[in-house]
Amino acid sequence: MWSNLWMQIADLTIIYVLLRSMTPILLASLGGLISDVTGVTNIGLEGLMLISAFTSISVSSVTDNWALGVVSGVLICMLISYAMGFFHLKMKVDIIITGFAINIFGSGITIFLMSKIFNVTGSYNPTNLSKIPTIHIPVVEDIPYLGKLLSGHSLMVWIALLSVVFCFYMLYRTPYGVHLRAIGEAPESAKSVGIRVRRLQYSAFAWSGVFVGLSGAFLSMGMTSMFVKDMTAGTGFLALAVVLLGNRNPIGILIGSFIFGLAKTFETLLQTIPDSPIPSQFVQIVPYVVTIIALIIFAIRKQRKSVGVKLERA
Repeated sequence: MWSNLWMQIADLTIIYVLLRSMTPILLASLGGLISDVTGVTNIGLEGLMLISAFTSISVSSVTDNWALGVVSGVLICMLISYAMGFFHLKMKVDIIITGFAINIFGSGITIFLMSKIFNVTGSYNPTNLSKIPTIHIPVVEDIPYLGKLLSGHSLMVWIALLSVVFCFYMLYRTPYGVHLRAIGEAPESAKSVGIRVRRLQYSAFAWSGVFVGLSGAFLSMGMTSMFVKDMTAGTGFLALAVVLLGNRNPIGILIGSFIFGLAKTFETLLQTIPDSPIPSQFVQIVPYVVTIIALIIFAIRKQRKSVGVKLERA
């Protein structure tokens, strides 16, 4: 067993699986981050990812165009995220309730539409699906090890990595990002200096929809070529944990996504090893055990920080 696992590590198969595993977590986490920095936690990531995954593969299968599929998934997530903002900011509905409503709605509506539109239950597997393309870098792909490290990955993997740079620049190098962070830290003070708090919070919800939409589209048209009932399998909730673990910072979120992606990678690799002595049920709980450990670390770190602040004031 261990020799088989070591071979997959040595030939860099683990890198390919790792990048595939961490991409949906990373994109969804960035979506959660943008809304979270304004003081509003988007609990509905799971449901939004499901809706995007179903919308993307449905449109792509009908139009035979992967780009239209991805765009449609992003747009529907932006629309629903904006609606979440309306119910929370305008109608004063608690964001936790709103988020869980979206999660339940996402699970139910995708199953219903899959049944009514495609007359299937459980999964939708279109033939000749136009998937998100894989990027092969000329010359580099022929170099041993380096080619496997940099070439042959899905376009969405590169979009996810570039999104980290984009979010860091937007939040820390632009007036817009400064205003977003100011709203999250002190909304009344931000309002008193002329910052349009409500408008920026709506825009944060929209940005959240963009990244979550990309994440969902990758699940059904990048990692797989099908839509499966509740295929997110808790990825949205993992993304929320990454936002906390990453200290609400794009770089921290990249590191957190790497850790969770690595846990999912070992889950995948261990399940592919023939005659593995480790029960598959045990392997499947690895990412969630990592989630619990990460949240414990976050709680300890937060407690120490609060103690430090009290000592400084004393």
